[in-house]
Amino acid sequence: IFLILAGSCLLGLWAAHGLPRVGHDLHSSGRRFKWPDSVATWSFVEGVALDGLFIFGLSIQAQKLLGGNAVLIAGGLMALRYASEMLLSPLGGRAAQRFGATSMLLLFSFLSALALAAFGSYWVIVGAAAVLVLRALQLPLVTTLVAERNPGSMRVSALASNAVWRDIGAGLGPLLAGLLLPVAAAPWVFGLAGAAIALSAVFCWRAKTPGSA
Repeated sequence: IFLILAGSCLLGLWAAHGLPRVGHDLHSSGRRFKWPDSVATWSFVEGVALDGLFIFGLSIQAQKLLGGNAVLIAGGLMALRYASEMLLSPLGGRAAQRFGATSMLLLFSFLSALALAAFGSYWVIVGAAAVLVLRALQLPLVTTLVAERNPGSMRVSALASNAVWRDIGAGLGPLLAGLLLPVAAAPWVFGLAGAAIALSAVFCWRAKTPGSA
């Protein structure tokens, strides 16, 4: 398996030679570290709740409630994660183009909160599948919002900063799962995580730039 993965990585290295070799004109504000704006805050919360807490908690919940079939079910749901990203992310982009990225982010965030609450309330398979599908639909919305709110030379650094905040959240999420899930009720943990996603989406919606959707 790891030899196959290594071969895939080498193919990616070969494909990378086709990328543009001219660097972007990066915007420099004199400060390398800045506090996150509303979109980066949403990305951080999404990283904590969906990429960290949910993914780690998926195995715990599956083992606790589904017993011997937990590994197969958790593996199937993780496979659904990547399949949904490939197949459904374009639909999220079309929805953003038609109805506005901010509006769709708000809607999908509230639906994700409901799906997380269902997952924490022992609807493991249905809740997890809904979370993974909604996560795939949200992926193109965030980069669209960052690009809209950071025009010109500021765009590349803003996209990089947003990705960093999301990765910080994704790293913090498993730590929180390990601390909270053994001692706290799952409905409360995942319910509060969903509420945090919905609240951060509200701040994104309120902070939208004039003329943006």
